[in-house]
Amino acid sequence: MKDIEFLKNNGVNIDGALELLGDVSFYNETLNQFIEENKTRLPNIAKFRKEGNLTEYATLVHSLKSDAKYLGFMDLAEVAQKQETAGKEGDLDTVKNQFNDLVSIYNKYARLAFDYLGLSSNDTVVNSIPSDDNGTNEGSRKVIVADDSRIISNLVQKAFEGIYEVLVAENGQEAINLTMQYNPKEIVAMILDLNMPEVDGFAVLDYFKASNLFDLIPVCIITGDVEKERIDRAFTYDIIDVLPKPFTVESVRNVVEKIKH
Repeated sequence: MKDIEFLKNNGVNIDGALELLGDVSFYNETLNQFIEENKTRLPNIAKFRKEGNLTEYATLVHSLKSDAKYLGFMDLAEVAQKQETAGKEGDLDTVKNQFNDLVSIYNKYARLAFDYLGLSSNDTVVNSIPSDDNGTNEGSRKVIVADDSRIISNLVQKAFEGIYEVLVAENGQEAINLTMQYNPKEIVAMILDLNMPEVDGFAVLDYFKASNLFDLIPVCIITGDVEKERIDRAFTYDIIDVLPKPFTVESVRNVVEKIKH
């Protein structure tokens, strides 16, 4: 388990949560209960949305909102409030249009919670709300490129234009944040530079290893390094390939297409 500051540093309103819950021990107990509760609550939220049963939908989203406030997940509480209001007003269009926002923000906090508590997908089921009935098509799938060079990110965007949505991270922390924000099933691959400011690529690899993410999100390293020691170090992680710079649109596309899942 990580220190409570981990949550605070990732945008959780811990100070407000502890004012309500009293101490860290009870906070942790409540967070565990939140995870357990969502094993049934989240599938039901998705079910009632699909059925258009807005009365039951609003009731469950209300409970999600209340729990999120207690835990300091304030942006989750905010979007849940909007969904609750839309449900009570019978506004199915708004429920559908903003549902993916609820999914994205919930998944961000779910991953944070699992990381903080030291849980893995082997300990319990990572919960997520199905974001769309057509969520398995390639139009909704994403490639993350983590590189501080705008030329590189533009090249990757060109490679997958019309195929996948490309999410850009300019350093390792932004790359980690993107994996928390989105359901791993939506992410086809991460294209990761080793040399980045603030948080480098090896820190991202360490995070993937600690969070058991390599089986969920394939990682291809891109690097201008010619040092054998650094390349060998990269291959100690469960990556799929190393692509040396400069590379072409075709080469990066071929690497990702080989591991498409």
